[in-house]
Amino acid sequence: MNIPFLNRPKIRKITVSTSDAAGTQAGTVLEKLLGDMPELLLACVVETQSGRVLASYTTATTLNPNQISLRYAKLLRLTTDTLAARNMPSGSLTDITVMLEDQLHTLRPMHNGQWYCFIAVRFADTNLGMAWEILRRHTS
Repeated sequence: MNIPFLNRPKIRKITVSTSDAAGTQAGTVLEKLLGDMPELLLACVVETQSGRVLASYTTATTLNPNQISLRYAKLLRLTTDTLAARNMPSGSLTDITVMLEDQLHTLRPMHNGQWYCFIAVRFADTNLGMAWEILRRHTS
């Protein structure tokens, strides 16, 4: 039996979870991101409603995209629902960024909100503006 959250992620390799067109497209997005930002700690493309990881990349087994994706899927759904209910005066959701001591985590909706792309990178390796632009370019 293959239970994703119990398995250790493959290190420094793009892992495509599904063999359909969605998995292939998600894998291509990650390849392009890594081409422009090889210093990524973690990247994944996730189905928003189910929280299923379509494709992922990590540099350490402690950064498991299967565990992280569930938390961020819930955050993205909550934010999208809040915006739809007009509880926050704003336009459409373009991204969410969380800054930690030495890392930034950014998720960006894509595929008409059905998926999102999540990246984590160290501040020492890139800056927020560069990360946003690269993510925007490859998820539009």
